[in-house]
Amino acid sequence: MDDKRKQEFLKSISLCENMNDNDIQTISEHCRIKSYKKKNVIFLESDQGSMLYLIYSGRVKITKLNEEGNEVILTILGDGDYFGEMSLLDDQDRNANAIAMDDVELLTITKNEFVNLIITNPTLSLNLLKTFAIRLRVTDIRMKSFFLDDAQKKVIITLHNLAENMGIRDGDDIIIVEVPNQTDLANMTGISRETLSRIINKFEINNIIERQNKNFKILKYKEFVQRFIDND
Repeated sequence: MDDKRKQEFLKSISLCENMNDNDIQTISEHCRIKSYKKKNVIFLESDQGSMLYLIYSGRVKITKLNEEGNEVILTILGDGDYFGEMSLLDDQDRNANAIAMDDVELLTITKNEFVNLIITNPTLSLNLLKTFAIRLRVTDIRMKSFFLDDAQKKVIITLHNLAENMGIRDGDDIIIVEVPNQTDLANMTGISRETLSRIINKFEINNIIERQNKNFKILKYKEFVQRFIDND
């Protein structure tokens, strides 16, 4: 990837929002390209953190193992998202696993370079704090969902999080591209696969969602949020 493509990509992501061309060029000079095949491990929980990762293309799932040894998906990240920053800032080991869901292409920045960029670039620091705040809100909503008795509400919250994180607007609707398979989606939601399938079928019958091969379309997304999320 040449410098022009790197800079155009950086200009398009939230981490570099409101930066001037000189700032973008400086960050670009610190970025290296790294590729992973589908299902490859990028890092494991308890690994030492040494890199920040920016997703140029593909999807990455952030996971942990529960007490039974089953994978639980914490979040799915896509183009323009970044991950791995926490252990660079607190000098602790990785607290989750990062696994490629597709063939992915990443831009990486080493720990020392990233810390120096934060120190010298106030805009980068502010954008980083904004992301922390957004992720904290999402995590808070998701954690609350695990204590709900209503499986349908858990599915609604999971779909809302996916839509906010990786949804593509299509008129009044939102398309979630390449939704995780039912096992992964059930793990994310905290319910059984059978219960998930029954609820998804119910949502289809009631015109809340529409399945399009591997994609989900949430119909009339603004109404969906007002009905199921804002009125909670």
